[in-house]
Amino acid sequence: MQENWSDIARNNQKIPAGDWSLWMILAGRGFGKTRTGAESVMQMVLSGEYKRIAIIGKNLKEARDIMIEGPSGILSTAYLSTTHCEYQDGEASPVQNVLKYYPSKRQVQFENGAKAYILGADNYDSLRGLQFDLIWVDEFAKFHDHEESWNQIMFTLRLGKAPRCIMTTTPKPLTILKELSEKKTTHLTQGTTFENSKNLSARFVETMHATYMNTRLGDQELLGEITLDQQNTVWKKENIVYKDIDHDALDRIVIGVDPSVSCSETSDETGIVVAGVGFDNNIYILEDLSGKYSPPEWAKIICRAYKDYGASKIVAETNNGGDLVREMLTTIYPYIPFKETKAIKGKIARAEPIALLYEARKIFHTKRFKELEDQMCSMSYDEKLKSSPDRVDALVWAVGAVKGGRDCVASIISF
Repeated sequence: MQENWSDIARNNQKIPAGDWSLWMILAGRGFGKTRTGAESVMQMVLSGEYKRIAIIGKNLKEARDIMIEGPSGILSTAYLSTTHCEYQDGEASPVQNVLKYYPSKRQVQFENGAKAYILGADNYDSLRGLQFDLIWVDEFAKFHDHEESWNQIMFTLRLGKAPRCIMTTTPKPLTILKELSEKKTTHLTQGTTFENSKNLSARFVETMHATYMNTRLGDQELLGEITLDQQNTVWKKENIVYKDIDHDALDRIVIGVDPSVSCSETSDETGIVVAGVGFDNNIYILEDLSGKYSPPEWAKIICRAYKDYGASKIVAETNNGGDLVREMLTTIYPYIPFKETKAIKGKIARAEPIALLYEARKIFHTKRFKELEDQMCSMSYDEKLKSSPDRVDALVWAVGAVKGGRDCVASIISF
């Protein structure tokens, strides 16, 4: 028999008392945020007090796949929880009229007349003209434009005597999260990954504790803390440490490339970074050869570096260049070991795991790379990137490739 949520929920997963307008749940991975959000929405809707609800994810796909259809989403909550189901012979039997889900309309309609609209924050203008008395926002820290998305959400929360918003998210060092958490009308709930250990893989819990505790990323992703500081940048200058190494002490070397397909005053740079992993299992940044080059120029520079450093592999982002990079390099070296990679996540999301390795003193620069380091330390969480940090992208590809799956990097880098 499925347990009743009111019996199994921890105290910080239950709807708080008091006159709050925002219930902000900042918690680590695996805390049970999605289940908490879905159960709370169901409870508030079935109370009859809330009639027009917004279910808002990063985009429509995530709202549908996680918040509605996911294993901890609205549908699972409605059809499996004893709060919302009848039982026959000890087995759950769905109450057919509790809700109806219309994927094509992006709506959930409840038997008491309440209606939930499924929305994506990547198209926040779609919120214009809508109005709600209850909103559930999931993984707000992943949204693209936090300020504008939140403004549009607030403009729609205008129905009923006490309209409310539930936010379930793993935090990131965003000023807006800090400001919202400190408002008088906010009820802040914080929780950790480890509170829900009994429902998580023991190996996962052990690995997370051993690898990320007492790091900035661990504070954020496991403890649910906003790791905001004055700089609020992905990299901190104090985490860039210099240490030289003999070539003979390197296990293997990789060249990371973020190519530009043109060469003009307005063109981006081509990022070219050489990185090696030592027999001491640390990573060393050996050279930054980035600059504004035409395709034939950067191809020659890359091939020369491949030969001079005895690199084992070239790894290049091909989102924009397509087959150009392979064609240019193989024209010079027909059998050069080359791997294409696609950028799926945003630049900051890709850079964060690498910054963690700097913080953990696993990466060293063999000398001062001013332009590269300036790019690294100017990547801010609070500001949109004013220019493409191509040197940093090349660094990310090089470090990810040179380290591979040998230790903890494999568990935190997913491109």
